[in-house]
Amino acid sequence: MPLTATLFMILYLAGICAAIFNPVAGVALYIFVYHLNPETQWWGPAIQGLGTRMSFTVALATAVGMLVRQPRLQHGARQFPWPYCLALLLGLIALGSLAWGVDLTERGEYQAEKFVKILIFLFILIRCVRTPAQYHAVLYSWLIGVLYLGYEAHGGVGILEEGRLSSGLGGPDFAESSDLAVHLVATLPLIGAAFFMSRSWLGRILALLTGALAVNMLIMTRTRNALAGLALVTYSCVLALPRGYRLKGLAAVVAGTLLAGHLADPGWWNRMATVADFQQDNSAVGRLTYWKAALQMASDHPFGIGLGNFHHVVMDYVPGLTILRGAHSTVMACLAELGWPGLLVFLATIAAVLYQIGRVRRTARDLPAHADLHYYRWQARFHLGWHATAIRAALLGYLGCALFTTRLFSEDFWLLMGFGMCLHNVSKYMAAEHQAETAALPETSPAAPTETPSPPPRPRRRRVLPAATGE
Repeated sequence: MPLTATLFMILYLAGICAAIFNPVAGVALYIFVYHLNPETQWWGPAIQGLGTRMSFTVALATAVGMLVRQPRLQHGARQFPWPYCLALLLGLIALGSLAWGVDLTERGEYQAEKFVKILIFLFILIRCVRTPAQYHAVLYSWLIGVLYLGYEAHGGVGILEEGRLSSGLGGPDFAESSDLAVHLVATLPLIGAAFFMSRSWLGRILALLTGALAVNMLIMTRTRNALAGLALVTYSCVLALPRGYRLKGLAAVVAGTLLAGHLADPGWWNRMATVADFQQDNSAVGRLTYWKAALQMASDHPFGIGLGNFHHVVMDYVPGLTILRGAHSTVMACLAELGWPGLLVFLATIAAVLYQIGRVRRTARDLPAHADLHYYRWQARFHLGWHATAIRAALLGYLGCALFTTRLFSEDFWLLMGFGMCLHNVSKYMAAEHQAETAALPETSPAAPTETPSPPPRPRRRRVLPAATGE
């Protein structure tokens, strides 16, 4: 077995054991394994011989840990917040569409099974992540996964087609170039939050290294939909700054863009230039055609054509099309396959998460600026407001990209949604802890007004009478 595979298996087995006693370790390991997708790595064949399903085994160990440790939600945190309830409703609509849709296909069954698994893991995520330290653990697991993918891409791992990184990195949800670009756009604000919250030079250097490798991967994908996502990330981050700092923040964004531009090769610039004359680009024209077909499908089938059916039904709506094609838009795919009810529930779920994140940012204003976290000898700071800003920017950036690619049941999107729900529970925990600390302080009564003390009365002099004489 190669050394890399051996080291991974040691970490993997240690994480499995830790998950039984601390379910958060299992959640963090699951996110890390999700990024690597070990079976597809160059050292993956040595692991495939073991016959284990990596992600399933981690999820199972984490579920066992939940039964053993029974993590409890306290201080007003909820296991079933409104966004998660809406996600469950969306799952019911997706399952129902298999029955009332135009056809039942293997693609639809696969997507339905996948979304059920996602909902189960979201249940585990919301239950286990309740405190700032736990939130940091799962978030940094995400960033470490991106760091490793960036290291691989920089080392030449992956399939290049005409200078474009087309596939060969990461999990199944972002194995192709467009999907990987969406994932990286959403990761950039998380990296920025980690950089500003780090208390050591080592932490900042690692954050900068992760950011540089992520930007390098993003450029290698040469994906145009990343521009829409990056624009929304920039807009969200700059507006989150105080009024006096917005101009400086915009200047920092411009400077960062110029530095990133030095990494871009002529092929990237040439591909981005095609956005201006999209009428001449076959891919862009095809997207417009498929979107019109999706609208016509929704008109003919208001409750949807059924999960996973767009790829072959679109051939009935586009004359001359003889191959399977996707909608290349998350919104249009949801509308065509799940109908108007599915689209409304999907948009309501997103709106509910963004609303909760807004409440978290308002809660952060009434709390101390940061909370100090201690991991043995390593220290970190948890800024509730910064995390809320980063998650909001990540979701908006993801959705901006998803307008031009299909990401309806991609696990990384729903993990980000779960992070937003977890952060809302963390804010409840921090608010309750702060209130308890404030109540424990000794009460001090307001000082009474001081008065100038009057001088002590002067002793009265006794008058001595002359002694009586006998005369």
